Amino acid sequence: MSTAPQLGPIAAEPIPDDAYVLPEALTEGAPARGPRFADEVWDLRPFVPRTQRQTACYFADLDDVTQRTLREFLYSRIRRGPAADGSGRSVGRPLKITSLSSTAFRIKSALRTLRQVGANRLSEVTAEHLQDALMIWMAKSPNLAQTYVNELKHLAAHGPFLSQDRLLILPWPGRSATAVAGIRRSRENVTDRIPEEVSSPLIKAAVFYVQHAGKDLLAARHEVQALHVARAGFPRRGHGRTEALIRSFIAERRASGRGIPALNIEHAHTCPDAAIVDRVVQRPNNSMIGLLVGAFMMGKRYRDLLRQAGDELGYEPGGLDTSMSIWPDTGRPWRTWLDPWTLRLELTYLRTACWIVIAFLSGARDVEIRELQRDCAFVDTADDGRPRYKLRGRVFKGRKLTGDEAEWVVLDVVHQAVDILLELNDDPTHLFGHLKGDNAGYRLLGAVNLKLARFRDHVNDLFSPPGDQFIPNTPVTQDTDDLADSADARPPDGLAWTFNTRQFRRTLAWHIAHQPFGIVAGARQFHHTKTIMFEGYAGTSASGFAAEVAAEEAVANLDYLEDLYRDWNDGGRSSGGAARRIDAEFDRIRRELGDLPGVVASPSRLRTMLQHLTKILHPGTLNDCFFQSSTAVCAKRAKPLGRPLPMINMCSACPNSRRTALHLPRLVTARDQARDALDAPAELPPLQQIALTDYVTGFDQLIAELHEDGASCL
Repeated sequence: MSTAPQLGPIAAEPIPDDAYVLPEALTEGAPARGPRFADEVWDLRPFVPRTQRQTACYFADLDDVTQRTLREFLYSRIRRGPAADGSGRSVGRPLKITSLSSTAFRIKSALRTLRQVGANRLSEVTAEHLQDALMIWMAKSPNLAQTYVNELKHLAAHGPFLSQDRLLILPWPGRSATAVAGIRRSRENVTDRIPEEVSSPLIKAAVFYVQHAGKDLLAARHEVQALHVARAGFPRRGHGRTEALIRSFIAERRASGRGIPALNIEHAHTCPDAAIVDRVVQRPNNSMIGLLVGAFMMGKRYRDLLRQAGDELGYEPGGLDTSMSIWPDTGRPWRTWLDPWTLRLELTYLRTACWIVIAFLSGARDVEIRELQRDCAFVDTADDGRPRYKLRGRVFKGRKLTGDEAEWVVLDVVHQAVDILLELNDDPTHLFGHLKGDNAGYRLLGAVNLKLARFRDHVNDLFSPPGDQFIPNTPVTQDTDDLADSADARPPDGLAWTFNTRQFRRTLAWHIAHQPFGIVAGARQFHHTKTIMFEGYAGTSASGFAAEVAAEEAVANLDYLEDLYRDWNDGGRSSGGAARRIDAEFDRIRRELGDLPGVVASPSRLRTMLQHLTKILHPGTLNDCFFQSSTAVCAKRAKPLGRPLPMINMCSACPNSRRTALHLPRLVTARDQARDALDAPAELPPLQQIALTDYVTGFDQLIAELHEDGASCL
């Protein structure tokens, strides 16, 4: 590492201990001005969104000099952009206070590493110390190294505002943190896309929860609430009255042929000697039965009475009378009877299902979803008279602290999820907030990644057919030393998919670009064209989702172009006005690549050489358009019709159109539909018969052009 440039002497004036940490503009409308500079804890909760996980900066674990240095650095960062040249000149945006806590944590961690390599103060740090620290971070992760290098660069840039200690050299001058860590950034979104074999059953289960199971669970909750109210209204009973109620309950169960409500299997550890038969613990659920009969206390005498009844009548899960909806794949109830404990668990799964439906069918980010207000859902009327279901919320990424307003057009099932949450949750402002207890107060849905994993496992338990999994595992495609050296240690059926919240937005963007009707196979039938789906899922430009979809569409177009090239290279026929031009371009590419007919020598180079064609390609149903405005037939018709260019599927005689075997089945279908209209019993007007006859003749010609023998595929 070359010698780092030296910085000037310390000259900053100390910040007064009683100075407010936050700029006044960030605390407008808040009940207080926030923490002061010398506070041991900077509590930011009143000033950040409720979804923010890290809301405080802690300083008590540091020595006095390091405390002041870290405070001054954070104080400067939320007021000034990163002064990359070390001059103190503000460049870029100041740090958002939502990142203040995590920045403090990273700086403290970086300082510990520097002390580990021998630099107890920033002023003692040399280029050798930096290189030794980099080696420690690189051994853990290049991404971790990049993070710490970036923080040290910020620390040096804000050095002029530190009064007691600062870096006297510029860390890795002239090199970005990414370059220092040796990371190469991909231009493609690297967030994992959920495979369709995983996403389809997941969204199917989530939609079922929203549309059917949710109603069962809310009804069961009302039943439990009614039982509690009824029991609270009864006076305290003596032992004789309680025993009479229990005996009456047992008699009713005997008469109806039902068993005694069993202890929940999650609590089987409280009765270690109890047998478990078909996942039913052979012990009575005393608290459930006490709620059913209106008794507060269940002493040993009553418990023995219930055990005797259980031995006679058997045990059944649950205890509540709310019936369960039918799971369509089996024709049976989607789960066994509920008790208050399983109901609480299921309500958590219901909240997760609502999150999944909103995330999958809106394109909103996790923070944007969990910050939705209770009045977020509304309906507009589209120009064609159809209802347009929408969500209103706020976008925070790259925006001011309070975010910017945004809207998302969604499907009606998203509004159904909102309705479920409105009844399920009781937070006065936030859709995903509910009361956790008198001491905890209102809390937003949190730990979403963990809840997604638990929902996956739960629906596998509920809905998996014998010998199979409802949400299948994904294959292990890479060697993983963590599993073991022997192949026997690797899971033969793959690993359960690991969900994270970013994958849902990425997956939806991919599906819209590649196969917009595949995402909810088996769960819901879409009646939208791709254009309307794009408008609905993209939302406003404020969300940034349209750009992600556009990026995915560019990849999809390149995939499609590669398929067209391979079909041509394998001898496939093409027709249309652009066929000769595009085939000649394919021939040029093949010569440059050195391909042989039927062989592609370099797939990566092929995609690079096809890239320029994606700018003019517009895939269509009856033909593809390689658009050139100077020769486009639709260019002459667009102005009077008021439509954008190009007009796909109206191009049979256009010099820009190209058809391949991919379009052949659709051409045949269009031709046959016209024939059916001609052969209909009701006689058509003469002019319409002539028009349809010409239509059929035209399609016969287009079809014949794609057959080597010239046949029209009668």
